[in-house]
Amino acid sequence: MKVKLSLILGSMLLLSQVVMAQTTLQVSATVPGSGGLAGPALSLTVTTYNATSGAVIGSPSTSQTSLPFGALTYASATGTYTPSVYYGIAISESGGAGPPIVNVTYDEGAGTACPNIAAGTSVTLGCLGTKSTATFVTANSSNNVETISSLGKKRLIDLTGTAGELSTIPSGQYEKVYVGLWNGNASDSPADPANGKPFTNADAAGAYSGTLTFTVVTF
Repeated sequence: MKVKLSLILGSMLLLSQVVMAQTTLQVSATVPGSGGLAGPALSLTVTTYNATSGAVIGSPSTSQTSLPFGALTYASATGTYTPSVYYGIAISESGGAGPPIVNVTYDEGAGTACPNIAAGTSVTLGCLGTKSTATFVTANSSNNVETISSLGKKRLIDLTGTAGELSTIPSGQYEKVYVGLWNGNASDSPADPANGKPFTNADAAGAYSGTLTFTVVTF
């Protein structure tokens, strides 16, 4: 069973509801110019947070199918573009014999999904996967206390193979993935990966996109 989430810079980032095979989350942000058979099901619940205060915006959704960062705001103090939101994706399952092994992977958008490609700067500046991160935490179901999992924080572009595989979910707990844009803040816990990049005026204007896929390896 797979659940795909598309990430699109400049458009909406949605998370899908309970599915039997696949769910897609779309993550997006815009850089301004200067029914099947009964059985195990994977459920993703998306919560939107204020990027400055960390406050929850609206209500958690199990039917959202995209994760939009929207138009980014230029911060002259740092020379970077920043989003107004970030997202938390809680992972749960039903109908299986026990805790599932869930693999989280990312596919980079190509062609028009990465304006830096047309500008000839994608090799040095990257695309959305280089400029966004996933932070993996384990949450206690009874009190919602969260702890950073062994996967820590990774660039989305590095979520290939089993790099994002959630295989040791303790009983009575669930996994959650926070998705945001890279800012390089060393005081963040955990800190952003050193090989990430922010959006700056060096990046081509336009919408950047990619796709997160949540796949149940086994129930």
